[in-house]
Amino acid sequence: MSRLFAEPLPAKLVWDEGELVALVVAGHRHTVVEQLRRWRVEADWWKESVSRDYVTLRTADGLVCDVYGDRRSGAWWLQRVMD
Repeated sequence: MSRLFAEPLPAKLVWDEGELVALVVAGHRHTVVEQLRRWRVEADWWKESVSRDYVTLRTADGLVCDVYGDRRSGAWWLQRVMD
C-alpha cells in the first residue's frame, strides 16, 4: 500500500561528496540508507514540459518513499510514501 500526495510536499536532499545521505521533509531529517531506484521523466518537450529526476529511497527509520527533483527549478518534492 502507498500514499500518493495530490500536492507533493517540499523536500530537501542532503548530499555528501556526491552521495545522498539525508532527506528533510517538514523539518524532519531522515538518514538515507539505500537508493532503491532512479529514473528520469521528460514529457511534452514542445511546450511547458515536465523534466524530473525521481529517486526511491529507504531511510534508517524505515521510510520508503519516492521523491522527485524538478530539473528546471532544482526544487525537490516528496510524492509518495510506501508501507
